Amino acid sequence: MDTGMIMVIAILLIVCITPFVIISSATKKREKHLKETLQQHIAKNRATLVDYVVHNDFALGLDSLNKIYCYHKTKDKELFQQIDLNDIKSCEVKKNTNRIKNDSSSYEVVQRVALVFTPRQGSKIEEFELYNEDISSQLNGEIALATTWKKKVSNLL
Repeated sequence: MDTGMIMVIAILLIVCITPFVIISSATKKREKHLKETLQQHIAKNRATLVDYVVHNDFALGLDSLNKIYCYHKTKDKELFQQIDLNDIKSCEVKKNTNRIKNDSSSYEVVQRVALVFTPRQGSKIEEFELYNEDISSQLNGEIALATTWKKKVSNLL
């Protein structure tokens, strides 16, 4: 091969690889920011982060004082929620769906996924919204994540 061909191949490789590097870097930066912000909120309660997960635009975490936290960051808003698990009776996964019928078939569209916490006493039911069709266009493992965290919370109750 001559030098010109090598240069063309090198430039094409750089052009093809650069978007993946940029996307990967931005994803890692977003995940780091979500985790650090979650840790800062937990540190305000004089606790330490014991278990956590960062997913898309939110982070869930458990602290050493038996509290669960959810931090959402979107372009428009930031939302931080915390629940003391000592006051919770049960945790469930809530999945809202809509059935769509075609001529020959029907299918379900998931509109919303949330972790729902039922209190021991008469306070209101609280929930961490993990997916909303209006905000995110596509499910990306939120149902499995909600099920996993429901099991973790249920074990702590």
